[in-house]
Amino acid sequence: MKAIKNIYNSIAGKLMLGMAVLMTAGAFSACSDIDEDNRLIYVKPSEVKKHVLIEDFTGQRCINCPKAADKIKELQEQYGEDNIIAVGIYGGDFGYNDLAKKEPCSLTTVDGNSYYSTWNIKAQPSGMVDRYGGVLTNLAYWTAYVNGLINMEPTVMIVPTTKYDASTRELKVNVDVAGLKTLQGAKLQVWLIEDGIVDMQYMPNGSINNEYVHNHVFRATVSAVNGDPIDVVDKGDVRKSYSINIKNEWKAENMSVVAFVFTNAGVQQTEKVGLIKK
Repeated sequence: MKAIKNIYNSIAGKLMLGMAVLMTAGAFSACSDIDEDNRLIYVKPSEVKKHVLIEDFTGQRCINCPKAADKIKELQEQYGEDNIIAVGIYGGDFGYNDLAKKEPCSLTTVDGNSYYSTWNIKAQPSGMVDRYGGVLTNLAYWTAYVNGLINMEPTVMIVPTTKYDASTRELKVNVDVAGLKTLQGAKLQVWLIEDGIVDMQYMPNGSINNEYVHNHVFRATVSAVNGDPIDVVDKGDVRKSYSINIKNEWKAENMSVVAFVFTNAGVQQTEKVGLIKK
């Protein structure tokens, strides 16, 4: 518990130091031209609330992974679902029905599996909280990092918008990013997730629950797999546009777009918006 308290006490100072190193002067170059009428209105950083991203590396054959899902639910109930944005990335050793990894479970994806290699995931459940502190296998540390990060001052404002055509199942996504500080090496990541998927899950008592409800399930990457470089400049804004087809087996009404900006220092801000306005 002492180590966790140390996280509470030191995380704010370390994050602010990391942000200060990243701040730099530079010319603004937009990824696409934005009409003056469509530009984001600059707001003070103090008026933008920080949202925390939890990347949950999970698997359907992982008996302890439901505990991680329960931890996420607990944190969302405490801070609000809009403030704790989770993505369940299925794959790894427990994302297959066979030891040879030739038969993936139904929620395992190629892109999702690639992140296991990117982050060298060796245990499940594992998670990253705004990618600060690396890969965390102790769920108590998830709580500690969330508590330390949730009140930090964001460096960017993100506004994702969606336009979904049910007849063609084509989704168009615009993501506007406004810099509240200047960042170096910033990238924009855009993912699709789905809630309310009823499917098989191994449970902590060793049983198999075929009626388990999986939420915030990673379905696909809309941006480049490892994010698209963007210029984030203080009081500047930039737009990235994407399109993707929604598979027939996915329920568009249960899906959301998760967009986040990250640097080598970690995730700067995250936003989530539904495919269909409700």
